[in-house]
Amino acid sequence: MLSVKRDLINSLVILLFCGLAYYGSSMIPERSLGKTEGDFFPNIIIFTLTFLSLLLLIKSIYQSFKLEKENKNNTITVKDKIKENRKVIITFLLFGLYILVMPYIGYFVSSVTFLFLLYLLLSPHKKKLWQVFLGILGVTYLLSFIFQKFLLVFLPTGVLF
Repeated sequence: MLSVKRDLINSLVILLFCGLAYYGSSMIPERSLGKTEGDFFPNIIIFTLTFLSLLLLIKSIYQSFKLEKENKNNTITVKDKIKENRKVIITFLLFGLYILVMPYIGYFVSSVTFLFLLYLLLSPHKKKLWQVFLGILGVTYLLSFIFQKFLLVFLPTGVLF
């Protein structure tokens, strides 16, 4: 029942987001340079996301009616929900901390630390940590190189390092 309510809420939030995104894409100025304009690709993504969220909405409504018939009075406490979603909550807290410390310690150090902590939290098998750490270093360096050299996006260097 919990996943049905979550799916229902997620589909409604995504539909709201799609409406706002479509409104935003309609404000992209037309330049009349070709057959497609700047809003063409965003609208494809928005319509696809809208279609998928409508399917999720229909599925969640159908499942809620189906589960309502089978429903027994099961009480779920807040403590149970927190325990069930502990990794999700910690992931969001880690991500918030990652965003907060990035201007101070820089992109590279904060990304490596964040990804390694996330691996330790989410991985069921914590074997060969040195290989994981080297992989995280490589991916972070590669992304930094691509963003800075090819895309000309300057990442935070940090105040402390």
